[in-house]
Amino acid sequence: VALAEMTGSGSADLWLALGLTAVLVVLTLGLHGGFFVLALAILAAAAVAGLAKRQIGGITGDVLGAVQQAAEATALLTLAALA
Repeated sequence: VALAEMTGSGSADLWLALGLTAVLVVLTLGLHGGFFVLALAILAAAAVAGLAKRQIGGITGDVLGAVQQAAEATALLTLAALA
């Protein structure tokens, strides 16, 4: 599921925010840990978005909230497992 499809926007500000977040995570956790956390969070977000697309045919505001919660929970659980 494309990020622009989920948000309805492909703006430069969105990509800048995502890029800065990725850089901060990698700088904080190191290259290996940072990319691992980001990869799992992205996979969780894509899984929830893909499920919503199959089940209800698209992305709604509630789905975006669920995507955010799934990504955050996955990132936090991964950080706890790495600690």
